[in-house]
Amino acid sequence: MKTTPKPLEGVRVLDLTRYLAGPYCTMLLAGLGAEVIKIEPPERGDIYRNRAPFAGPKGVSEHPQSPDDIGLGLIHRARNKKSITLNLHSEEGQSLLRSMCANVDIVVENYSPGILAEIGCGYDRLKQINEKIIVCSMSGFGQNGPMRDWRAYDPIGQAMGGIMAITGFPDKTPIRCGAAIADTVTPLVGVIGILSALLRRGITGKGDWVDVAMLDVLAFLLPEVIEFYQGDMMKFPLENRHPGGVPFNTFAAIDGHVSLACITDKDWHALLQAMGRNDLIDDTRFTHVIERRENLETVETLVADWVSTQKRDTVVEILQRHKVVCGPVLSLDEVIGSAQLRARNMFPELELPTGEVIPNAFGLGIPIRFTENPLNFDQAAPTLGEHNAAVYRSLAGIDETELEGLRQRGVV
Repeated sequence: MKTTPKPLEGVRVLDLTRYLAGPYCTMLLAGLGAEVIKIEPPERGDIYRNRAPFAGPKGVSEHPQSPDDIGLGLIHRARNKKSITLNLHSEEGQSLLRSMCANVDIVVENYSPGILAEIGCGYDRLKQINEKIIVCSMSGFGQNGPMRDWRAYDPIGQAMGGIMAITGFPDKTPIRCGAAIADTVTPLVGVIGILSALLRRGITGKGDWVDVAMLDVLAFLLPEVIEFYQGDMMKFPLENRHPGGVPFNTFAAIDGHVSLACITDKDWHALLQAMGRNDLIDDTRFTHVIERRENLETVETLVADWVSTQKRDTVVEILQRHKVVCGPVLSLDEVIGSAQLRARNMFPELELPTGEVIPNAFGLGIPIRFTENPLNFDQAAPTLGEHNAAVYRSLAGIDETELEGLRQRGVV
């Protein structure tokens, strides 16, 4: 039976990324069907090949349990990718990279700005070799501006992008979002940029340089914050509140917490009915969100007192039955065991490069659903340099004899 091509089948990507943001971008491209060729340093490979936690035939642990164990980060983030080795510190390696760029569609990198140009592989040089090439560069602050050369990891992005300013509680140390949102949302924007450049290339026949900055992306996550801030309607940090709705907070039940959000007057009336307080529907203190905001403490006390007398899941069941927007605050174990996420295959099992399933190990699935042609990550992470022969033959015309010479000279 003929299989349906994946959305990006036929698109070839050279992956020069490291850590989280870059590999997460190329992982999604690979899952969508692109041929992603991960370039790793010879001998040692990607840093996450030998970084805890480790996964192997005996499962996942902090320390290796067998010679076959590999870093879980690599197993997770290199799914559906190919692996080749190349020493980019050598002139011969840099030359080889340029020659391969003549035969690929996309290069994705997250080095510090200017590094790719220093090794003779910047966009200006590559487009002379291949006018159709698309280069996506992800960095902390972008390819221009006074902070261009600053280094950044996720918490720096959150600190400088406004996330920490609005997160947490007054008179407390600023808090970063627990999830690495800078390192996981930035690559998603990178994918959008790459796909947009591909579409335009289909019209113009020419590639482009996609410049994605972590700081830009985090600022882009603040539309409501910026809007309410300009209207002088927002106090920082936000705690668990939001000026666009009242009540909009997290409330303690007997055995956990419930997140609840009333944006419209209809939401508020539904909440009152769920709590058995129809007597307050016509109370002028709570007519619209403006009045409810002026009586915030009264509103929240009313809700908190009702929630506190019941179990978490009972509160959620009652509120959902009345169409009140709410949900339980789940533990990570509950999230992983979520029937909804499991139904949508968001936690698929992981395999070693040998194809052996890792006991009790899972990764994240593709958060995009195609009704006609479903897909997910369906190939295990590669061994180091597993595709050297095939890739160098197809992209650079190098035969096995030449490849052996490159090995002996430490180029691959």
